[in-house]
Amino acid sequence: MPRTHSRGFVERAGVRLHYREWEAKESTAPPLFWLHGLSSNALFWERLAQRLPHRRIVALDQRSHGLSDRPDEGNEPAELVADAAHVIDQLGLGRPLVAGHSWGASIALELAATHPELACGLFFIDGPALPMSQFMSWDDVAVRMQPPFPVFADLLEANLHQKGYLDSAWDEDLERFVEAGMRPVEGGYASTLTSPVRLQMLKGMFTYQPQLLWGKVEGPLWVAHALQRPGVPAAAEEARRRASEELTRVRPDARVIWYDARHDIPLILPELMALDVERLAVCASWRELAARTAAVGGDLDRPVPGDAPGWSAHDLLAHLVSTQVAMVQITRSAGAEPRAASAPFDPDRWNAGQVARRRERTGDELKQELVAAELDLEQALAEADLNAPVNAGTQVGTPLGEAHQAMLQHQRDHLADLVAAVAPGPGPEQLS
Repeated sequence: MPRTHSRGFVERAGVRLHYREWEAKESTAPPLFWLHGLSSNALFWERLAQRLPHRRIVALDQRSHGLSDRPDEGNEPAELVADAAHVIDQLGLGRPLVAGHSWGASIALELAATHPELACGLFFIDGPALPMSQFMSWDDVAVRMQPPFPVFADLLEANLHQKGYLDSAWDEDLERFVEAGMRPVEGGYASTLTSPVRLQMLKGMFTYQPQLLWGKVEGPLWVAHALQRPGVPAAAEEARRRASEELTRVRPDARVIWYDARHDIPLILPELMALDVERLAVCASWRELAARTAAVGGDLDRPVPGDAPGWSAHDLLAHLVSTQVAMVQITRSAGAEPRAASAPFDPDRWNAGQVARRRERTGDELKQELVAAELDLEQALAEADLNAPVNAGTQVGTPLGEAHQAMLQHQRDHLADLVAAVAPGPGPEQLS
């Protein structure tokens, strides 16, 4: 049964912003927040949303698109970023994984860079990865990227136009997407985005400097490029490749993915892109958990209250580290045949041994190991089959994606215990 979504509006500075939300009965953190490209709308993400049923997803009709208001002025990047930040705040999304496509990717990048408290990671999908001014003048942009908007006699003609572009990727499910981007005008239907407003938005994209923003993005950063770019000058393609190389120099942890598709990758390869979105979301959860754990301060000699087996806060931190290190190997070996063991796996014995191995390490050394393991885990997750069965530990036979969610919750619970243990105040032995 197809996943349904709800609709709503949020107002900022007199502009009503329309959004679509796909909820999940058992939602997995983090939620997803998506920004479409120029002349598009929130239903652009429908195919991806159908393939991520366990995540809460919000897709915004950016101003002058879809059902959002269409102000004649105030269409600069700063306003669009403020719109997105306001919607995230008003809908209580916390720190979602932010994704943007094309022009929307430039807005998503600026949002993640200037509001790290509102983004746990970024998926930058076939957007401008370098300043357009490096290889085009503004006059060229205004001519080449601002063709006259067509007026379609009816919605059938508009659908046929989109079908001609998408070719084999077209299906009837996109008819609602096409209709959502149209408004009635004299003689038929035209884009909700008018030519003067589009020109304002192009001007903002022309002047933005992505190279100044990459390093400010907190959390994992993945960049997707479309390999099929008919009509794009060779010089621009070479510049794009150089920009990707520069990005990985500035951000060695960034992942660049080249999809064998045209520009609208989420429409053309939704299955493949949904898998990457899910991998990135899991990476973002581990990155945030590692950062929160590394930020914990206080007396690590204090005993841990509750059910911990006589551990100190230092022991609990060591357990958090050993679990994250173990998840790297579990991720890499998923799908392989389980190794024969002389005795059933004993998690208590394993945990005790791992903690004992780390007892002489300082808190800072444990935190350094944790952060290094998290980066190793991201590399393992980047190519992992999340449906492959786990072949070791307590999660044997469980799909890898489910195992990660279970272990993330396990780690979050232990982090809460760690924070409670090192919090100022009397130790638990003084409260009895």
